[in-house]
Formats: sequence, structure tokens, C-alpha cells
Amino acid sequence: MNLIAKRPARSATVCVAAAFAALLGMDATRGGIQGSVHDFSGRIWSGGKICIVCHTPHHADPTVDPLWNHTLSTAAYTLYSSPTLNSIPGQPGVQSRLCLSCHDGTVAIDSFGGMTGGEYVSGDRLIGTDLADDHPIGMTFYHDGPLNCQNCHQMHPWGFASVLPFFDGKVECATCHEPHNNGVPGTKLLRKTVSQSALCLHCHAK
Repeated sequence: MNLIAKRPARSATVCVAAAFAALLGMDATRGGIQGSVHDFSGRIWSGGKICIVCHTPHHADPTVDPLWNHTLSTAAYTLYSSPTLNSIPGQPGVQSRLCLSCHDGTVAIDSFGGMTGGEYVSGDRLIGTDLADDHPIGMTFYHDGPLNCQNCHQMHPWGFASVLPFFDGKVECATCHEPHNNGVPGTKLLRKTVSQSALCLHCHAK
């Protein structure tokens, strides 16, 4: 008897979304990608699926966790520089390249699953490869205030809204931004509010 055939049918999209929600420690109260700016299920090239543009349960890029499906950017970036930094920024780590794979404009949004697409980000969503005027990423953060962020380092690297996670001890795009959060429009998917500089003061304690 084929017991699998008798199970209720579930869409691949729902199964994959549930798997990633469990993997990332998310729950319904923390928002989600559905309805967010990263929900491409309405585009013809997505096949009506939400997760597949970035993630896949099969044949994923083995160099990236979790289960990456989108073409990674190989661009070299112009980095932020300042004599006041106590850590030298390096080229963005893989957690930032996941974001930059669309937002630096060198890879099409619909380049995933081995396909080469032709739709690129534009407007204020296009960051480009010159990061000299953006918050430094790819750098180790040495705490300069009373806040002890060891909990940020120890927890699951994708973090929750109450903390700003580091990746191998480094600040990356996902330290401040949560790409799965449909959040409040116009807040650029930030993990914490910028009201009274709460986001900045989380690390730059005064």
C-alpha cells in the first residue's frame, strides 16, 4: 500500500514556506514574506511561488545556508572608509551578498534556479557596487559601550526582532534588515525602529 499517496495534498509553496519558517525560528506574529516587497509570487517568472526565487529544498547552493537558489553576485565593492573606525571593513560576507545579488544591480531578480533573468531592481532599491556612503558591512564590531552583545553572537544567526545578529562576529546587511519581514511600509525591513535612534543605539551605546 502506498501510504504517501493517501496523504492530503499540500502545495510545494506551503511546504517550503513552512520548512523555512521552522528553520529560521519565525512565527506568524513576527511578520512574513507574504505581501512584502520580497513576495514575487505575482510575477509570471515565479510560477506563483513565494520562496523559490531565493530558496529551494533541492539542489541548493551548498556554499550558502539556508538552501540558497538565487544567483549570487560576484561583484567587487567600493567600501566605506573612515579614520574613526576601529575595524577595517572587508568585502561583504555571504549574508550580505544574498541581498546584494539583487540590490547591487549586477544580477537580475529573476536569475534563480539556474535561469538567467532580465528584470533588475531600480530606483531607491538599487544600491549599486559603491558602498562608500552606506553603513559599513563585512567588518567585525568591537563594542564601545556598556551593551554586551554576546547573546547576539550566540543565537541563531538570523536572529529575532529583539536583537541585531552578527555573522561570524561581523556586521552584514541582515544585521539591521530582516528580509522576510513585511513590517511597516517605508521602514526598509529594519529589525528595530529608528524612533529615538533605537536601531543605532542598540550597538552604538552611549
